[in-house]
Amino acid sequence: MAIDRQRALARALMLKNEESLDAATIAVAEQLSGKTNLTLGEAVSVLGNDQIAAVAGFLSENLNCQQLEQVCDTDTYDLEQAREWEVTEAQYCLAHEIALIAHMTERKREGLD
Repeated sequence: MAIDRQRALARALMLKNEESLDAATIAVAEQLSGKTNLTLGEAVSVLGNDQIAAVAGFLSENLNCQQLEQVCDTDTYDLEQAREWEVTEAQYCLAHEIALIAHMTERKREGLD
């Protein structure tokens, strides 16, 4: 399932009491599950692998917005990193999308976009 980035961003921005990464995780999980008002714990459960949230955090901390805007596909995702984190290609790309939405959320909150 493709994530509607703008819808996820709008939802993440509504979660004012959450850190940007947590808000992005919740917003993406809500899209995937079709449920609303998930807690962070519920959102991580929806992702199906706790490592997805950990990878999203790692990517968010180590890549800038421009790097995260690059499409995550079989040519661009880091296979070695995915193996280290014990996630599949699809899970790595989902984490990549969450990290990008987290960056976008942070930039909007800071009035940079």
